[in-house]
Amino acid sequence: MSEPTRILLLDDGELSNVARILQALGLEHVRIRGQKVRDPLTPPSELLITTPRCASLVRRGAPPEAPAGRPVRIIGVEEDSSSMRRMLRRMGYHLLVGLPGTDEIWRPLIHRATYRGQERRDGKRIVVGCAVRVSHRDDPVDSQPATLMDISARSCQILISTKVQASEELELTLPESATHGKSLNLEARVHRVGADLGGGFRTLVLDFDDAMDSATRAELMGLMQLWSAGPPSAAHPRTK
Repeated sequence: MSEPTRILLLDDGELSNVARILQALGLEHVRIRGQKVRDPLTPPSELLITTPRCASLVRRGAPPEAPAGRPVRIIGVEEDSSSMRRMLRRMGYHLLVGLPGTDEIWRPLIHRATYRGQERRDGKRIVVGCAVRVSHRDDPVDSQPATLMDISARSCQILISTKVQASEELELTLPESATHGKSLNLEARVHRVGADLGGGFRTLVLDFDDAMDSATRAELMGLMQLWSAGPPSAAHPRTK
């Protein structure tokens, strides 16, 4: 690889499902078998997807052409543990996904990593990928499942199958399974509704309420620090 590519898939056959999705999305990418790598590879400019066995075969850092905060580094794993997450974070990886992973998980992650919109510049963003709940502020009991793709101090991006309009006021609930403590409720407004990704799923960019109280904001910042300490796993059932 004399020049860095945009998307790099590095595996020994475990990521064939991801390769299929990239091809279906029409995204140009390079796939390399880890067994054939002799010298460390130059990282891609936007997205690296690999496995624990191949994780050390790509250099740290980013090429000069990479946008700020890129490349996003995702690990596909068959086993998950807190020690593995800590090790992968030290190696510079952002997100851990259970293999093989469904299209509903991989498509928005790939979309997010390769998107070049305005909200990418909204301060420090943490790639997450955990299960959350979303409801309308006037009907908090009727909540819907969603996936928190990434988050910053002012906004977040979620994946959801429910139809939602721009400017709607929602409440985002981060459950105990995501916070490792008590659940956290965040009031937000829909800033942007993404295109249909298939199966009725779409991404939403949510802006948090400017009037968020100091205690809630402190909890949010502490949670972001927790998530940045090690790659969270995408909290969805694995397909067999």
